[in-house]
Amino acid sequence: MTSTPEETPILQTVEISRAFGGFRAVDGASISIGRGDVVALIGPNGAGKTTLFNVISRLLPPTSGQLLFEGADVTHTSPQRLARMGIGRTFQDVRLFDTMTAWDNIAVFAQTEASGTLRSGLLSPRAVGREAKRVRARVDETLDYAGLSPVAATVAGELSFAQQKKVAIARCLAQQARLMLLDEPASGLDAVEREDVAKIIEKLSSDGVTILLVEHNMDIVREVAHRAIFLAEGKIVGEDAPDRLLASSELAEIYFGHLRAETSTT
Repeated sequence: MTSTPEETPILQTVEISRAFGGFRAVDGASISIGRGDVVALIGPNGAGKTTLFNVISRLLPPTSGQLLFEGADVTHTSPQRLARMGIGRTFQDVRLFDTMTAWDNIAVFAQTEASGTLRSGLLSPRAVGREAKRVRARVDETLDYAGLSPVAATVAGELSFAQQKKVAIARCLAQQARLMLLDEPASGLDAVEREDVAKIIEKLSSDGVTILLVEHNMDIVREVAHRAIFLAEGKIVGEDAPDRLLASSELAEIYFGHLRAETSTT
């Protein structure tokens, strides 16, 4: 019996590995994420979380294994094509266009392939007008959704770090991503700012967006994630609801033991 589109996981990695020379940063990772899920990748620094993110978003090719998006094999698909297919990605260090306004940063991601044709001058004036109107409406809607309308005209480099994080998420929303990969969305934020980002993630989830996030803040993980996947030394060593996973004494020792070791060397 074949599965319906609704039953097909939006993302699957099948025995994904990524090696750098003789070192396997990701080692045989297989995950499956359903539509509308919020899943957190957790584990100590160096566990392979960001490398797995980079493979999923095709910034890095896998050494072996298979990547499926909505049932289609995208193992060798370019990052640009993945974005057009519906995968959005943020970065821990944000990576906005600092000299452009928040509005313009989002507008870049609101444009479609038709916009490229628009810029090439191949569309009729009426079609150009329709596409420009669509982009404006999409950007304004996205700014409102993320609570960024008051800073729409502010240059990105002058925004607070929390606002920059929200613009990065808003860019994924503007490109109509069905799967968002959020890399440390709460890092560098205070308690109030973290709660604001958590509310946006919960809102996205309630609107049917699937989210895979890397996050070290366990309060955020417990608040927003339906499920957590624990990585250690490139391998998946646990998968469960966040509270149950973090209640494991063995996994807690791996996670907090690494944190103690890192703290003692700083």
